[in-house]
Amino acid sequence: MIELRKITKDNLREVLDIKVANWQEGCVDSNVYRLAWAYVKVTNNEKPPLVFSIYNNDKVVGLVDIGLFEIPETSFLFEDFGDRASYGINHFMIDHKYQGKGFGKQAMQRVIEFLRSFPQGKADSIYISYWKTNEAARSLYASVGFAETGEIWDGQTGESWDPEREDIERAEVSVRLEL
Repeated sequence: MIELRKITKDNLREVLDIKVANWQEGCVDSNVYRLAWAYVKVTNNEKPPLVFSIYNNDKVVGLVDIGLFEIPETSFLFEDFGDRASYGINHFMIDHKYQGKGFGKQAMQRVIEFLRSFPQGKADSIYISYWKTNEAARSLYASVGFAETGEIWDGQTGESWDPEREDIERAEVSVRLEL
């Protein structure tokens, strides 16, 4: 059974030991980076991200990092969808040994279920992005109800994507799920 659990001194080593497949290394941040980022946010008096280990029974199989974001009126999420606040999934990964077994879909369903409880406040949507060449992520997010927003940007610089570019592996695609 898939569940989200707090990261503690007892499971930290297991969380740090999980890894994505070699071909996915450029698709997601390392778990060490995501945990360090969470620490920085907390120590700078920002709203702490919601970071959980993903368990299947008593084994760590992944990690998720979520934040609640106020949406500025200049954002496409506000302009196109009317979103004023959204939960952003900043990091979602399943260890390479457990991929292809349905854990990713089950874990994302748990994340959505959790966010529908509005743990840090009311929000209009959940959003996440994926690299355009990552078909597995696109398929996973679509299978749990996310829809592409039409926004694509340069995943390295954050600038608008020029569809004439040939380095499509740098294109990042936004997807959204209404709450």
